[in-house]
Amino acid sequence: MFKNTKLNKTYNFLLKLLIISTSFGYIIYQLFYNENYQKVFDAFVSDFSSRSLIMMMTLMLLMMLVNWSIEAYKWRSLIIKIEKISFAKAFKAILAGLSVSTFSPNRIGDFLGRVFILQKANPWKAIFISILCSMSQLMITLFMGSVSIIIYILAFTHKQDIFSSYILWIFIGLLVFANFLLFSVFFNVSFISKLLYKIISDKWIKIKKYLRVYSYFKFTELRNVLLFSLLRYLVFCTQFFLLLRFFGVPLHIFEGFLMISLIYFILSVIPSMTLAEIGIRGSVAVAVFDYYFNTTLNLNVHFNFGVVAATSVLWLINIALPALIGNIFVLKLHFFKVK
Repeated sequence: MFKNTKLNKTYNFLLKLLIISTSFGYIIYQLFYNENYQKVFDAFVSDFSSRSLIMMMTLMLLMMLVNWSIEAYKWRSLIIKIEKISFAKAFKAILAGLSVSTFSPNRIGDFLGRVFILQKANPWKAIFISILCSMSQLMITLFMGSVSIIIYILAFTHKQDIFSSYILWIFIGLLVFANFLLFSVFFNVSFISKLLYKIISDKWIKIKKYLRVYSYFKFTELRNVLLFSLLRYLVFCTQFFLLLRFFGVPLHIFEGFLMISLIYFILSVIPSMTLAEIGIRGSVAVAVFDYYFNTTLNLNVHFNFGVVAATSVLWLINIALPALIGNIFVLKLHFFKVK
């Protein structure tokens, strides 16, 4: 027993060391060896005394706290079904999850960082609940992106031949159906959970028990989770819009949110390794705005630096900084039992 406890303590220490060193290493690499960040930092150094810059960064930091506070409250409202935790503990779990997710594919490490801060709940049940929480955010991103795509098609694709028009309407129909399917599954997750419990063979008894966690949630609770996801979505879209305007991209509110929703929609459906995420974010944003200004509006203008700068600063404030703080809470996690 003593030997196992000692081994588990060693495993915990090594895993924490791996997570923290990898997280720090990845963020430091992006800050000091990414060409885009170097250009942004050069611009910051030359204008650091600017009052507007200080005010903008202060506003972004405050909005970052609001962003992750909403996520913490949303996750707590779900996880409380299996373990009662305070808001402060939920916030720590969110930051710890963010730290673990910085180097994992499509941020799947986020679940691990969150659930291991819990003390009584079964980790697998907590993971399934965390997946439901993440699904709600993804659904809002896809829904808002779908609305933006439909608006964009109807507003900017007037001159189409009959064949192209049919293709576009079929595409719109598929978007509507996909969203309807996702929302149907989400709001009927309790029924689906009970159905799977009856269908799945008893040899998978543990999985059946874990899946039953979805039967705990009522329609009103799931609706509230979606509303929190929408609120959070509006917060980080507003951050992006303000940064784009700050770095000289001339956007009105409507077209700004339209383009930003398209960008987040594309990013949500592109599988990516975190190591390439920064490049993908910047490339997608530049491509979307370049197509809008130069193909749709035919203005022949380029705002590549402003777009990349806004994308980079948003990542730095919303992801890198909270992930670095989250490393403090990773130190307190126990991935292996020591008692």
